[in-house]
Amino acid sequence: MKDSMNNYSLDLSLLFPDDTKKCFRLGKCTANDLDIDFIAKNLSSNGAEQKVIANILLDMPCDMKVVGYRRKVYSDLREHYDVCERMYDIFDSMRFYVRDRNNRIDEGSTIYDLLTRLKSLESYIRSIYMLKEVVDGVEFRSEGMKRFAEMVTRIYNNSGFEELTKDIGIISDEINNVRSLTIGVNLNSDFYPIETGIISLNSFWFTEQSALKNFIKYQRKDRINDKELMPFSIETHGDSLNKSVKKFRFLIAQKDGLAASVADYTASDSPLMNNLNKIIERMLPSMTDKLKKTLNKYVDISGKALGELADEVLFYLRFIELERKLTADGLPCCMGESSEDDTRFRGFYNVKLAICRLIGTVSDEIVCNDIEFTNDKTVQLLTGPNRGGKTILTQGIGLAFLLYQSGVFVPASSAAVRLCTGIFTHFPVEEEHTVSLGRLGEEASRFCEISKNADSGSLVLLNESFATTSHTESLYIAEDAIKYLCCLGARTVFNTHMHELAEKADSYGKTENAVCKAVSLVMESDNGKRSYKVSYKKPDGKSYAHEIAYRFGITFEQLMGNLDLKENSHVTANNDI
Repeated sequence: MKDSMNNYSLDLSLLFPDDTKKCFRLGKCTANDLDIDFIAKNLSSNGAEQKVIANILLDMPCDMKVVGYRRKVYSDLREHYDVCERMYDIFDSMRFYVRDRNNRIDEGSTIYDLLTRLKSLESYIRSIYMLKEVVDGVEFRSEGMKRFAEMVTRIYNNSGFEELTKDIGIISDEINNVRSLTIGVNLNSDFYPIETGIISLNSFWFTEQSALKNFIKYQRKDRINDKELMPFSIETHGDSLNKSVKKFRFLIAQKDGLAASVADYTASDSPLMNNLNKIIERMLPSMTDKLKKTLNKYVDISGKALGELADEVLFYLRFIELERKLTADGLPCCMGESSEDDTRFRGFYNVKLAICRLIGTVSDEIVCNDIEFTNDKTVQLLTGPNRGGKTILTQGIGLAFLLYQSGVFVPASSAAVRLCTGIFTHFPVEEEHTVSLGRLGEEASRFCEISKNADSGSLVLLNESFATTSHTESLYIAEDAIKYLCCLGARTVFNTHMHELAEKADSYGKTENAVCKAVSLVMESDNGKRSYKVSYKKPDGKSYAHEIAYRFGITFEQLMGNLDLKENSHVTANNDI
């Protein structure tokens, strides 16, 4: 950070501690399978905010330095929630004036260019004052927030900032005294304007009453009388001069809006105002010259860097809000801790399912589970009854890793996580994506790509993979995939209906060149009732089948009961089946 205001550089991120940004970009399929868009849409109702949140989530940090940096910033902002809210409001308000604008003033700059730059500096000054007020007296623990508070304090205490505040204050007072201008227009006999000019620059705003009063004062009494005057009303012109004003008013009304979505419309877009501003500049030569000199003095000062922090604070703020809602609903949340070896989640749940409960699309209680990845439980073969929660569990594990490595809360009562180097998912795709290769061919092709890119640090999530051909062929392909994953050593959850795979789990770790073991993970049920609880044990395929048959009334005993019923009563067949 330099002390010269003319060479002030703001280089701070609350997401990354330095220029090293080692991230894994989630693929399109993975983003879809984890439903990143759903998460973003339920964190914010604003489309621009949703894109910001989703884009940050898609770049998953794989460096503990970055993850730790974020987690500490998140903890600070969570502890000082009001500070986080105020920071975001301040940063967001700066965007309108600092986005993609040239700070340099030259001979070709119009008075509106000068005023836009002036407003940008006024916004910058106002923001620094408010930020200084926000961080004063707050004891931050994280490196990121300490650096931010120090940066704001240094800017505020810098002698150049004091000079900037004084200079801009003086020039603003002069400019703000001009509130309106009076335009004279001469018409020909056909009421076409033939001449126009600025009559005066005024220190007052026109109102409907004052405009009518002035009109009556200057109108010729022999041509028109008071009774013939139509009621006067001020109307807003609909040309591009007013577009930015309309946009800005909308953004103020919509507090959750992002000014980054505003297009840059200026007064120079209006042919009328483009001509009038030249006249105004000639009428105010001393003010225009003073404005140019003052603004050029601070050409290198920009609030853009501060404004860009809005996206980062937004990301933290929306997840803090979600965490507060989840805990209010009785669900556990934790920050977790890093692990060099095993990964363990205690009281873990799928955060997407929890959001569904918050918004009312799911009414069932959320069931928490304990999941761990050790050398003996690296490749987990998940079996259980249909619609028993296997897919939800598989997806939830991916989201738990993603949230931890993104630096926010973990949906669990406790967590110890060894970072993954990437997340790869293999879920069923829509039918139209399988036309060229066929469904099995498409699945095989996708898994081949995963095998080329995943490494021993990856997280691989397979959901009912290779189930689109005959059972014998599916079993053959799946066994080879599992053996390969044991040789790779990637943490894996393979959700499958092929119970034979889970029954043979112990054998896959004995494959030549295997570096880890596979284990059977069972989604439990109780007499046909789904419990959504998992256990590490051997599967019982027959029990699942019996529970489903019993639920739908097609066990042998139930079917024989139907036969007895038919023999003992006159039953009319239901032909609508």
